[in-house]
Amino acid sequence: DDMIYNAAFKKAGVVRVDTLEELLNCARAFSIMPAPRGENVLIVTGTGGLGVLLADACSRHNLKLMSLDDDLAGAFKKLIPPFGATGNPIDITGGEPPETYEAAITLALNDDRVDSLILGYWHTLVTPPMVFAKTAVLAKEKAEQKTGISKPIVATLAGDVAVEEAAKYLEAHKIPAFPYAPEDTVAVLGFMHQWARLAGKI
Repeated sequence: DDMIYNAAFKKAGVVRVDTLEELLNCARAFSIMPAPRGENVLIVTGTGGLGVLLADACSRHNLKLMSLDDDLAGAFKKLIPPFGATGNPIDITGGEPPETYEAAITLALNDDRVDSLILGYWHTLVTPPMVFAKTAVLAKEKAEQKTGISKPIVATLAGDVAVEEAAKYLEAHKIPAFPYAPEDTVAVLGFMHQWARLAGKI
């Protein structure tokens, strides 16, 4: 009876995935990603459409998109163009340089209300894929040095084949990254949160 397996896995703290691909994705991501300390998830993206796909996937994978307090929303508003979005997802828009990505990621990671971060990147000439990847890693490392806390970060990248190399760079620096696959990106984080709940970490 499948219900018996579900109950046994839950009691043992085992996360049950649905496909072999999810198993491999989780094995890869869990080996490099820290557990979250809470349920609050924030999305930072360079395009609204990708942000919507990520937000919808969060709903399917039982991830809580946090509501931003006025001070945090105001801080993001100072970083992005007037036509960007400071809800959740944070849409910094597609024409922004690496400095905007770095500032937004840094702000998210330095705020103790943010427990997990999802990055959505769409290939642009202003911030090419590898530039985005190196910028994200730099922001991550600086935030960890400042706060002493490592937070789970996952990324999805869309564009031409250059995003595949950028994804490899992110993974080499402990950010699980999935080219062309926002659903896989969110699924991995969802399973990590599920495991953290079973383990009593959140």
